[in-house]
Amino acid sequence: MSEKHNILIIDDHDSIRMILGNILVKDYDVVTKKDGIDAFAWLQQGFIPDLIILDMIMPRLHGISFLHNLRSSGLFAHIPVLVLSGNESEEFMLKSKDLGITGYITKPFNPEILRKTIAKSLSNVEKV
Repeated sequence: MSEKHNILIIDDHDSIRMILGNILVKDYDVVTKKDGIDAFAWLQQGFIPDLIILDMIMPRLHGISFLHNLRSSGLFAHIPVLVLSGNESEEFMLKSKDLGITGYITKPFNPEILRKTIAKSLSNVEKV
């Protein structure tokens, strides 16, 4: 039997991290970080998640900057990223898509749509 997929949630709101964790913990191994700086520190310790769920509006390291740094990295560029954001700007969505996201869900979100989008994003990620 294979292990669960690992998901890294990056969001500056404690309540969103808690809600997402509660929704996903049954099916996935979940790690949460409060911003992109903490997430990169975790990644650089050698942890590689199967999927990242990324908020875009965060202090210290904005979501677009996080995506740009992630995609520029040789080690982390392949990690699928699902954006979960309150920003519905078309320009913002297009910038995110240009940086190779696998999906964009706006807040407030429907948990079932989130689950289906995650499953689709992970469908090509093999777990050993």
